[in-house]
Amino acid sequence: MIKANRALKIDFQKARNLIEQHRNVLIVSHEYTDGDDLGSVLALGQVLQGWGKQVFMIAKGGVPDSLLFLPGQNEVMEHLTPEIIADCDLLVTCGCGDISRLGLALLDAWQKPILNIDHHHDTKMFGTINVWDETAAANCELLYLMFLEWGVEITKPIALALLTGIFTDTGGFRHANVTAQTLEVAAELLRKGAKLDLVSRFTFFQKDLPKLRAWAVAIENARFDPERGIVYTVITEEDLRKVSAEEDDLEGIVELLNTVPEAKYSMLLKQRGDEVKGSLRSEVYKGVDVSEIARTFGGGGHKLAAGFKFKGRIERTPEGWKIT
Repeated sequence: MIKANRALKIDFQKARNLIEQHRNVLIVSHEYTDGDDLGSVLALGQVLQGWGKQVFMIAKGGVPDSLLFLPGQNEVMEHLTPEIIADCDLLVTCGCGDISRLGLALLDAWQKPILNIDHHHDTKMFGTINVWDETAAANCELLYLMFLEWGVEITKPIALALLTGIFTDTGGFRHANVTAQTLEVAAELLRKGAKLDLVSRFTFFQKDLPKLRAWAVAIENARFDPERGIVYTVITEEDLRKVSAEEDDLEGIVELLNTVPEAKYSMLLKQRGDEVKGSLRSEVYKGVDVSEIARTFGGGGHKLAAGFKFKGRIERTPEGWKIT
């Protein structure tokens, strides 16, 4: 039987009480959202709209092409305005271990209540109310438990959003974070009408020609450092332009690199404007906590999946890549 522990049930009730006290709610994903956090935003947004709340959903960077199949994604805005901030009296963050990961400078001066919903083990408890469980495989698994406690009817669109989050954050149920509860939750979402074949096709297996070309460049650029036990690749904006690809087309590359048997962990470095973004992956049996590595660069995340970013530019030189 699927049920939350007593401490989580208390937090779920606190979260509901906080939401019921406010009319206009701003729900935000971390910048450059992914399946789990966008799924969380959409599912919670639909629930609160059903409660009669005015809901604004924001994800800086917009909705990735691989997630355009999700119902309601057209309601997610890429930019935050002063008018929206003035209208809203509650901020809900989904999957943001640190509020700075929202990437929205207008929220720096936010002084109203915050509901923080997260499952990262290194999250900073910045919310007025924090709903947090690092044992959940995905934020969407945590939300399902919360909806269950609230007595929410799981509609087909909500089920699809939640299943997408769980599927993507577990690598298609392949990662070590999958538990019996994770599979039980997924089974319930399938019973509610979510389609696993639809989720897997759009998020993992549907690759157009530019994406295949981007993967080819990433694989060609891949290198193995035996001293550090890292397999890595570097992608510049020029690399993507040459193959008419977008940054989103690199989704899945760092997981592919992590399959190299000799590697303790994998890394993808890519250029994003005036920033360099790094993605890290590992596995339980490899004994590397990549979130610790990410934190040395000001980032964070899970023990087996983390990321970071910093100001800089990647340059290709005769001696190799250089970051300035």
